[in-house]
Amino acid sequence: MLVVGAGNSGCDIACDAGVMGEKAFISMRRGYHIIPKHVFGMPADVFADGGPDLPVWLIRPFFTLLLRMFNGSLQRFGIPKPDHKLFETHPLLNTQLVHSLQHGDVTVKPDVDRLDGKYVVFKDGSREEIDLILCATGYNQQLDFAGDYFSYEGGRPKMFIQAASREHKNLFGISYIETNSGAYKRFDYMAGLVANYLKDQRDNPSRASQLEAIIRSETPDLSGGIHFLKTDRHAGYCDAVAHTKYVKKLYQRMGWTFPEDIRFKRATPKSKQAQTAKKAEVAA
Repeated sequence: MLVVGAGNSGCDIACDAGVMGEKAFISMRRGYHIIPKHVFGMPADVFADGGPDLPVWLIRPFFTLLLRMFNGSLQRFGIPKPDHKLFETHPLLNTQLVHSLQHGDVTVKPDVDRLDGKYVVFKDGSREEIDLILCATGYNQQLDFAGDYFSYEGGRPKMFIQAASREHKNLFGISYIETNSGAYKRFDYMAGLVANYLKDQRDNPSRASQLEAIIRSETPDLSGGIHFLKTDRHAGYCDAVAHTKYVKKLYQRMGWTFPEDIRFKRATPKSKQAQTAKKAEVAA
């Protein structure tokens, strides 16, 4: 099996193919910095977000050194040397790929040159007999039914903080955000913003009009000082920390309460609840 494309999904599929298939290859056009999913026992994004708020030029050398310590040189496995600095592309979070490369379960190949019958010929002239090719080469977020309502760049809708249309009132798309960290917290923040705004349209029209003016006029810099690669994937791309900072300030400007992290209490098993209730009856 050959997986074309080394995004997070492509790497995960290649690792599964390495376990289940006779041979597994992954084709890469460029090199990547591979970040382990966990660092010092913590999810990598939680570890990164939990540190001090430092500029990217200061934290980049530290994390580059840290990755070198964790992974060593990935070029020994055939992964091309990255043509970009750490953080300038969407993070490739994968621990299993390095393991699969170390054990020979997955082999890295360069870009595909052409197909020749049952063989795939690569740019370096090598060829492999492949029975299945899976293209994990990305996707556009353009939807046919919404094509006339959003403006697009690189196949991605252009919106205010990637949440609200600038051209059409009450048109939102909060799941379209592309960021270098987990997206679900940002979904919560943006969904709360939309809910507050819709409520203000009914209860506080002047404040709702204030947000409408902001949506039309402001174009915040959400890059966090990172120069992302100029690819379709990174059109409208946001640094997670910069995005959250701006959204928090926006809540403050509007007089809304920012939604904090939701903490769930550990559920008590029903059997234990019944035992507790029985003990209470006996004591009574």
